[in-house]
Amino acid sequence: MKTLEIKKPSEDILTRINALISEKGKIVAIEPDTGEWFLGKDIIEAFKNARSKYPEGVFYFTRVGYPSAHSHKGDIKRA
Repeated sequence: MKTLEIKKPSEDILTRINALISEKGKIVAIEPDTGEWFLGKDIIEAFKNARSKYPEGVFYFTRVGYPSAHSHKGDIKRA
């Protein structure tokens, strides 16, 4: 199976996105090569918005105003 390497957007782009106070909590799909980004209320909406312009694109996702799009706080059970 081929693994795709996803480039992280520049710190400048991430800083500009996190400065969108009125959009705090929304998800952003970023096309790393161009720096263009697409907002959505969730990952699916952001992905659909991004795919409409870049049908073959690979996107980097983040949440406006937060360090990541998701976090896991559950317990890991080992067999």
